[in-house]
Amino acid sequence: MRIYRLISLFCAFTFAAPALADPTNLVFCYEDKDVAPMFLGVGQEVPIDNPGASIEILKQLDADIPNVTISFVRKPWRRCLNDLELNRVNAVIASYRAGRERFAVYPTNEKGVLLERFAVSRFSSCLIGRARFHKQWKTRQVFQNKAFTIAIPNGYGLNSALKEEPFYIHNTFSKDKAFELLDKGVVQASVDLCQVDDLKVSSYQHKGSDVKPLYPPYETTDGYLIFSKQFYQQNSQLSKEIWQWLAHFDSAEIYIKYLQAVE
Repeated sequence: MRIYRLISLFCAFTFAAPALADPTNLVFCYEDKDVAPMFLGVGQEVPIDNPGASIEILKQLDADIPNVTISFVRKPWRRCLNDLELNRVNAVIASYRAGRERFAVYPTNEKGVLLERFAVSRFSSCLIGRARFHKQWKTRQVFQNKAFTIAIPNGYGLNSALKEEPFYIHNTFSKDKAFELLDKGVVQASVDLCQVDDLKVSSYQHKGSDVKPLYPPYETTDGYLIFSKQFYQQNSQLSKEIWQWLAHFDSAEIYIKYLQAVE
């Protein structure tokens, strides 16, 4: 009887072993440039303190879901996308772009429609400028020549509607440089994150200035945690669990905290 019991215990432990399996490792790639408030710091090192709102959210996800562990790598953005396609990394945060579904999996319904409730973030961008620019913009007409000079920082762009507007575009490496040109009067306008979900915000740091966002936003984008096709095929249930966690987590609170920290 004692031998039978030992054999029974061994069998029970053997069948229970999968429940004690190591968590799935998810390699997340993000840009090696400072893109506040999402990612802070530059280079390949992942900051321990104040890594950026998106990284803080994923670290909380890592802590809350026991069957996944997330490792972070930093690379140029195009390389992150390329590595996702080649299955060298498992996930990135990205907006929807036609063609990316060829190598990445977005949260969609059975008809392939994006499910916005699973987005990590929803950001809106506005034109910003002084009161004079606001007045001129609202009363503008179709010009034959360029009428306004605008500073566009790296990582931002103008949607198709604004590309038809009368702008001289001055590209800058950083948002701080764009704001500096605006503050000095070198340009009349720039762009800025002006809304997180439905809450109006601003990261313009030059105190005493009458520079303000021009509402409504000219563009709203959703950022999704997207998986490589291979990772999703091998971990579809876990991927859906991660999207469900993101749908219920108040990510806006984290992004706003980072925005307020630099004001």
